[in-house]
Amino acid sequence: MNTFNEVQRFKIRWAWIAVIAINGVFIYGIIQQLILGKPFGTKPAPDWVLVVSELFCMLLLFFVISIRLKTTIGINGIRYRFYPFQFTTTFIAWHELNDAYIRPYSSFYEYGGYGLRKGTPKKGNAVNTSESCGEGLQLQFKDGRSLLIGTKNPEAIREVLNEVYKNNFI
Repeated sequence: MNTFNEVQRFKIRWAWIAVIAINGVFIYGIIQQLILGKPFGTKPAPDWVLVVSELFCMLLLFFVISIRLKTTIGINGIRYRFYPFQFTTTFIAWHELNDAYIRPYSSFYEYGGYGLRKGTPKKGNAVNTSESCGEGLQLQFKDGRSLLIGTKNPEAIREVLNEVYKNNFI
């Protein structure tokens, strides 16, 4: 059986621009005040405040860089992990599901945005990134729950799902 592996990253341009711009301002301030000896601004902050602020901004940048959704679909079931928010990989065995299919969705209208999302009882929950292309793997559990996992490669998932149904895993 084919397996599906995908890693999606957080790619919202305005968020990246904002984080990089804030880092740039503090780096400029540190160069201005600590290296060139010129006060940064009309009411300059102490040197340690600039350094601590830049360290915080760097941590924020590394945090944004670390955000990713890893999905694996294989013969045993589906595995996904949304780094760094989930500490462990979630595994869903095929026997837990009534149905699995690809469907179009709107991250904002149906789930209120990206990430680990709580939806309505009718729609269920979702996990997706800004890199998802507006289609996702809809999972209907036997216990009535549902989960949508966003993907940027729905055709590859369709191929794996065809094999899953052909082999009667669901």
